[in-house]
Amino acid sequence: MPSLKDIRRRIGSVKNTQKITRAMKLVAAAKFARASASVVASRPYGEAFDAMVGHLVAAAGEDVSSPLLVENPEARALVVVLSTDRGFCGGLNTNLFKQTVQFINKKKAAGVAVEVLPWGRRARQFGAKNAYTLQGGREKVLEKPNYEQAKELAGELVKHFAGSGYDRVYLGFVEFKSAMSQAPKFIQVLPVGNLKKATSGAELADANILVEPGIKQILDGVLKREVASLVFRSMLEGAASEHGARMTAMDSATNNANEVLRRMKIQYNRARQAAITKELIEITSGAQAI
Repeated sequence: MPSLKDIRRRIGSVKNTQKITRAMKLVAAAKFARASASVVASRPYGEAFDAMVGHLVAAAGEDVSSPLLVENPEARALVVVLSTDRGFCGGLNTNLFKQTVQFINKKKAAGVAVEVLPWGRRARQFGAKNAYTLQGGREKVLEKPNYEQAKELAGELVKHFAGSGYDRVYLGFVEFKSAMSQAPKFIQVLPVGNLKKATSGAELADANILVEPGIKQILDGVLKREVASLVFRSMLEGAASEHGARMTAMDSATNNANEVLRRMKIQYNRARQAAITKELIEITSGAQAI
């Protein structure tokens, strides 16, 4: 049985750890409030922008084409994995990586050559551990999501798609649902061909779109903004998911520390009582010997 000194030391260590987890929970809660508000505010704009780009692509028809709309047979794909840089967020990254492995294996089974672009330290470690072919990478993508950074990252994806011979570019991230619920999700970023099916003829007629100076002149710019919008919304979703998962994980850790302390205090009291009983027995035995 551990000595009283050892038990006291362990109790002190658990209390110190509990202080850290409680502080991390409070910090994550403050960040989560801002991040979740940003996600909720961005969704209506994102949906409206998607619809507007869908109308524009449908209005362009077959007469106007863009390299970002070209859909070739899928032989080579780039999978972007957007993860956190730090841990202490439960199974957030683990669930994302499990889905990534399944997604990549499915593509490989279909004869597609897959390469990985990690965004986030954990994603880089995951790619190296699984011996995937990595194309560079970024860290601190989810630290402070902003649209300028999203435009820069989207520009890199467009360059990869246009200059590296990829037929598809996918983005895997964690979609925010609530502080207790987050789910991995994969979307096709390039080509932006899914927008061709976003608008029916009747909807297009009702939209009464007038484009100046013309669709051909602005189409490429709008499609690049659509890619940037997808990346930015994924960053916001990932950041809110990270802070929500970390807040939940640290709350569970704090509660678990309370249970550990309760058990250790019982152990300490038993050890203390055993020491007192032993001392009384020694005193009694000595008195009887005299």
